[in-house]
Amino acid sequence: MIDTIPIFPLKSVFLFPGTYLPLHIFEPRYRLMMGYCLENDDEIGITNYVDSTRIEPVFGWGKIIKRERFPDGKSNIIVKGMGLARIIRFKSQEPFIIASVDKKENDFTYLETPEFKEVLEKILDLTTQHFRKMEVEDEFISDLIKIRTSEFPLDVIASILDLDSNYKQDILLNENPMDKANLLLFHLNKLLNEKNS
Repeated sequence: MIDTIPIFPLKSVFLFPGTYLPLHIFEPRYRLMMGYCLENDDEIGITNYVDSTRIEPVFGWGKIIKRERFPDGKSNIIVKGMGLARIIRFKSQEPFIIASVDKKENDFTYLETPEFKEVLEKILDLTTQHFRKMEVEDEFISDLIKIRTSEFPLDVIASILDLDSNYKQDILLNENPMDKANLLLFHLNKLLNEKNS
């Protein structure tokens, strides 16, 4: 689906589908962006930097679901990740980026396949092992079971793992569920091996 949304570039910050991203808005241009969002369905794209002058053309987009405004004009927001989008062309770059984007249509049919359910259980098991070794609170670990009911279970898991930003970018942009699952398995095994060494 083709749409027009504002884009917020942030270094090593990713908006995974199915997750919630809290942000503090303080720069004047991004305060203006918040006004634009308010008038345009509260949609926003969060993209990573390729380098100091270029942004990633494919990124997570979402909706602002909560705002907390302060007297000095700053605000806290929470963005709910809805899916992936690709920049088609820039419509404006000042004072903030507005672009025509192609929103990828979400396909959830794979969630019910036996092979995906099997690999998801492996991923959840390794994720649980990882957080136990990290001595994370039991309440957080027991909440991991809720990921089974998410429409985007792999993205939710990737968002909570402490991975290098390049790895997170690779997982976010991978559109093949089984390939994405195998990437997660690889990185989870690597994290567990590092912890054991």
